[in-house]
Amino acid sequence: MKIIKLLELNENAQLLDEKEMENQSQNQIEISSDNYPQKENNDFNISGQWLLLDELLKIDNKYLVYVKNDEIEMTWIKLPEQYVAENYMINYNTDDKCPLGIDVLIKEDGYPIGVVSGCDSIKQAKVNNNLDGHKYKGELGIKLNKNYFLTFKEENEVFKIVKTYVDWDRGKHTI
Repeated sequence: MKIIKLLELNENAQLLDEKEMENQSQNQIEISSDNYPQKENNDFNISGQWLLLDELLKIDNKYLVYVKNDEIEMTWIKLPEQYVAENYMINYNTDDKCPLGIDVLIKEDGYPIGVVSGCDSIKQAKVNNNLDGHKYKGELGIKLNKNYFLTFKEENEVFKIVKTYVDWDRGKHTI
């Protein structure tokens, strides 16, 4: 599963900005206004930033708006406004509270070991320590479902989907 594009649309579904993602899918899919998510009810607001995935994915996050396009096998995920406004949670103060819908991926020695849904504070979420000879680090992002987590990497300014289920036994593997 790869992220194809990041689109920014206004309330009339007009394209304001489009960014091709570095890790582009091998499936070349043409995106036109015919493929944009359609209003299903009056509460649907298309304006904002949308990530396009090259696969159909069921999202189990009540804070995310998403639309699956079965015809071209693509999933549209609307990024929460607060997440975008906070520059994808890379510019923050440690005393700030996490915006609604932001989660934390905990990694042990670089391997994902779990997700803390709905973090309370940035300070609590930004784990970065060594315990019992293992390095623990927390990454802010959005839990998509029990298997996938979305993060933004500041170094190369790219979104990344991390598989959260890893068959890894630290007693049997070394890094």
